Amino acid sequence: MSPPVPATLRVAHVLAEFSTREAMGRTVLETASRVPGQHFLITARAHDGHPALAGVLEIGGSVGTFPVRRQAALAAALEQIRPDVVHVHAGALGLGWAALPALRPWRKVLTVYAWPTIPPFAQMRGSTLAEMRTSNVLQPRVLATSVLHPAAARRLLRFGRVGAVLSPDPRVLRLLGASTKVPVHRLASGAPADDRRARLDPEHPDRPVILFAGRAETVRGLDTLLDAFPAVLARVPGARLRLLLLPRPELPAILSRIRGADVASAVEVVTDPVPDLLGAMASAQVGAWPFKFDYTTSPPAMALVEAMSVGLPVVGTDVACVRSVLDPDRGGLVVPPGRPDALAAALNRLLTDRELWERSARTAVTITRERCGWDNAARTTERSYASSVA
Repeated sequence: MSPPVPATLRVAHVLAEFSTREAMGRTVLETASRVPGQHFLITARAHDGHPALAGVLEIGGSVGTFPVRRQAALAAALEQIRPDVVHVHAGALGLGWAALPALRPWRKVLTVYAWPTIPPFAQMRGSTLAEMRTSNVLQPRVLATSVLHPAAARRLLRFGRVGAVLSPDPRVLRLLGASTKVPVHRLASGAPADDRRARLDPEHPDRPVILFAGRAETVRGLDTLLDAFPAVLARVPGARLRLLLLPRPELPAILSRIRGADVASAVEVVTDPVPDLLGAMASAQVGAWPFKFDYTTSPPAMALVEAMSVGLPVVGTDVACVRSVLDPDRGGLVVPPGRPDALAAALNRLLTDRELWERSARTAVTITRERCGWDNAARTTERSYASSVA
């Protein structure tokens, strides 16, 4: 058993870009709120902050090349904080970050959120190159991880003096957990504790809300959802589609598509921050996350997990970031990506079959309690800190 973390522990969280509305930023915030000690943030750009953070140091530079081209600024920030442990938050390229001169001398815990790879050509046909390049799906760093051999990754771990690796991605656990003396732990994340529950309104069963929350990106299947919605309205005429969108470069094109659709009057779009996202999820009847690619987001898809935590049945696609938490016919339904007909059929099943809806709602809560939860994630992280500084 690892020794307890001292309350005076100083942790420097290093990540390229910080927003509490994104998975990495939210993980930093939840960790800082639960693990004893002082938590500092070093980032190229911070979109917001929180009282749980003892300090935020923005060192500038390009998010895409962070922190490679900001070595001097990173070293200066670390000297200012003098942390007991540096917690690096990244994708698989974080293995290389740990070996950088500015980071290598410090005790480190590394969270590898995903090991993304270039999608197969058959999947690429579902989106344009422009759509993939503006998302996480087709970035230079994805190409780099596609050719990174696991043996080389394990050598980087040792050279970078990493004390522990955390990851929610089963692929990372499999590739890094073999033949290495560095402990690799599964990180459960994304499920808040909330007693509110979604429900089918017995007084207005004909006016259900289908909800999507996430980045305004076509790779997240927003076009598939819009194409599927007419078939939903044909079966449930009073249905409404509510899109809670984080603005991204594709937002104007997506809004234009919605305005030109025959179903526009039944679609609500919210682009301002939602102060109570869980409340919005609990007020809906079905959630839809029809992602097109395995690594559209880091596993598990956090918004989907949050929806399941308040008992909202969901429809997701058969991709890695959804499969990591949603089993077929448990907590919701799984359909092939890029198939509006299959998506519409699944949404209609949940909206019209009360027994299926109620079973999915109960199972969704059970899954998130068993597999996820910020308290569980904090305990795993705290043990990793303790073993790294011991």
